[in-house]
Amino acid sequence: MKQLSFVPPANLQRWFWVLLAINCIFIIASKLYMQPLATAEIVRFELAKDLKVAEKIIQYWDTYGKLHHAIIGIYIDFLFIVLYTSGLSVACMYFGRLSGHEILMRTGKFITWLLIIAGICDVIENIAMLKSLQDVPTRWSVLLAYDMATTKFSMVILSALYIAICLVFRLLRKIVL
Repeated sequence: MKQLSFVPPANLQRWFWVLLAINCIFIIASKLYMQPLATAEIVRFELAKDLKVAEKIIQYWDTYGKLHHAIIGIYIDFLFIVLYTSGLSVACMYFGRLSGHEILMRTGKFITWLLIIAGICDVIENIAMLKSLQDVPTRWSVLLAYDMATTKFSMVILSALYIAICLVFRLLRKIVL
């Protein structure tokens, strides 16, 4: 079968494991650094959608000394955007190849482009959240953060489902062949 990418399979596999390790280490380190603020609290703010809800979250964070952690966490997230989009893109290309199915390999390239769009959405979301946290939150900034977050999460979930489908195809090929 004709390979669709100029990256040799061994390099793709190596990059997959390297980026997986870097992403895992980054996630663990940032969780430890961000304490007492939990990841779920940031996600709740990303998905607040309503100005009153966002204002309550900000008020809570300010009262309990978490507001500074949230701002720092969003700045840290700019680096994570590069890491997770790179990691998932390589994973999509790698697992697409492992599937042995040409359509899935082509789909992996398409999903890589979606992940770039997800990263752009994440940057816009972070800017909107920083505006809400460092300035006065507005209905527009809260709604923009929500829209960008839901778009980003949708694309990331789609890429995870794609990887799972590729794994199923890989397992089926191993069982059948």
